[in-house]
Amino acid sequence: MSTTIEELPVPDFEIDHPKKYAQYFLSNPREISFYLNLLVKRGCLVTAHINDGRLFFLTAIVAVDQEKNEILIDPAQVETLNTAARLAQQITLAANLDRVKVQIRLAALRESQFDGRRALSADIPAAMLRLQRREFFRLEPPLASPIGCQIALGAPGQHAKTFEPKVADISGGGISLIGPTHLADACQPDTVFTDCRLELPGEGVLLVNLRVRKMVEISANTGIHNLRIGCEFIDLPGTRLARIERYITRIERERKARDSGLAD
Repeated sequence: MSTTIEELPVPDFEIDHPKKYAQYFLSNPREISFYLNLLVKRGCLVTAHINDGRLFFLTAIVAVDQEKNEILIDPAQVETLNTAARLAQQITLAANLDRVKVQIRLAALRESQFDGRRALSADIPAAMLRLQRREFFRLEPPLASPIGCQIALGAPGQHAKTFEPKVADISGGGISLIGPTHLADACQPDTVFTDCRLELPGEGVLLVNLRVRKMVEISANTGIHNLRIGCEFIDLPGTRLARIERYITRIERERKARDSGLAD
């Protein structure tokens, strides 16, 4: 891996702002292990920031050892950086996985071995930041396997009517819905729908809170008019966000496999 020993301005890591980015933090060991192993399988380039980040080197995660509770990475080519990493108070690993920013925080690295070659290691982190913003990839669900959605309309304490719109697309930040025009008054911008049921094929049912951000009337080729309702997720726990992102990644990968002729 190429390395640098040049000092840079102190970076501002999102992982140091847990309140601001609370919904993007993962603390479930299974979820953390899943994404760490995905970084290994993809051979993703990882930047290892030493202490406050002025010193860094480029590396890759080469293995995740669950039995030893250990993550292993390639050492730097410049030995002074390896020494600095072993003496550091903390190491911040930063990478991009499927266009999602990933950051983890490790203690000082230690000398190790992997497959007979030198490596650096640390304990598997207890938390991971996966910063998926709304403007990132949006997926149109397969027509043959749509996403189910149920929204209760009506004020709290009143008899609620269930609205089952079509999900036009989904991202880590929200969903776009298609519904009849007679619901326009109930779907005005800033309207909040609580405990909506999203059924993601292969991931099960998730309860989510939605806020309407935009509503427009659209017309199909048949002349039928509908509403397109853009909603954002609010107060979405990190574990549910991870399931949504896992669904998006899986469907997109299946599509790419079909397009390339690699699917069964």
